[in-house]
Amino acid sequence: MMDKKIIDKIKNERKIPDEVLTKLESNRENILNNKFKQEKNFKILSKKSVIAVLVAAAALLLIITKTPVGVAIENALGIGRDSGVKTVENNAIPTELNLTSIQNDREIKLTKFVSTKKKFAFDYQFKVDDEKLKELLKKDIAARSDHQDIQIGLFVNGNNKDLFQGVHSYSTFRLDGDVFYGSVISTFDTESIPENAELSLHIYRLAWMDRDEYEVAESKAFADPDNPQPFSVPTSLEYTGDWSFDIAYRPLNQTAVTKVLDSNNVTNIVSKSDALQTTITFNAPIEYPNSPEITVYKNGVEISNSNINFKQLDQEKLEIELDLSALDKVSTYKVKIEESDIYGTIVKEVGSFEVQNK
Repeated sequence: MMDKKIIDKIKNERKIPDEVLTKLESNRENILNNKFKQEKNFKILSKKSVIAVLVAAAALLLIITKTPVGVAIENALGIGRDSGVKTVENNAIPTELNLTSIQNDREIKLTKFVSTKKKFAFDYQFKVDDEKLKELLKKDIAARSDHQDIQIGLFVNGNNKDLFQGVHSYSTFRLDGDVFYGSVISTFDTESIPENAELSLHIYRLAWMDRDEYEVAESKAFADPDNPQPFSVPTSLEYTGDWSFDIAYRPLNQTAVTKVLDSNNVTNIVSKSDALQTTITFNAPIEYPNSPEITVYKNGVEISNSNINFKQLDQEKLEIELDLSALDKVSTYKVKIEESDIYGTIVKEVGSFEVQNK
């Protein structure tokens, strides 16, 4: 899914011509269902959308080829930036770990992990003693980029089937002194983690590109606003191995009944809440070939950098995943649905609804 957050991040990376951004925004919901997704679902587009598809594909390459695209952590550190995780921690549910794995003389520590049947998040860290890595990270930080390329696997102990499929994942980093701190928040399309499972997390690869090479490639790709080109940047440095961690915590099983406080022109609202998030499907009258635009407010404040996932299941059926924990009985979330034309221009407000856990 090419969503508004991704476009905003791309804007932060570099000043891209307005014509290109307009085309990117116009079809972000019609390209892919999810940001980082191993099984990509494409939709059929109208003829007027062909140019926008090419532009969005270029932008998508920036994301799926491990290109850093903006700053995500603002007021919180690590996985605690996610409201669902923060609520779990505020309820004294343990997430902290001190697990160490060494591969190829590289030690990685797993410091936090939490999961439900549909979502998991973890923090990890290692000492930066590589001068080349220091230089690459310095360039990323100067460009206000915090995306981290990481390849992981998730297994039930005793089973060799990798659960990490059909999942969109959000990976970030920060540097404090000579310590690299990484965070990953991942959400599955369906409830993929078995109940009461003993899990094993594997880190297979950490990789970095050279920011200078990225800037040059990006400039060439967007040199002609009417004909942007897809591009990729080679890996400059990578750590590979099989850093494995046996998780001490079983998936959380708390649930809640989510009540609809107010609804305007939105029907068939169905929700399911777990300890880390709430998934809501609903119907809104979106007129073809227009696309839905979603804005979410938590307690009246617009959420701009939260890890909110949104899908258009069909023309009028939509799904949104909010970081509303089943343990949060206080917060109110408002979802506003607007409609944009094929050029990305908002044409009207469609409706809205508010939810809160009982």
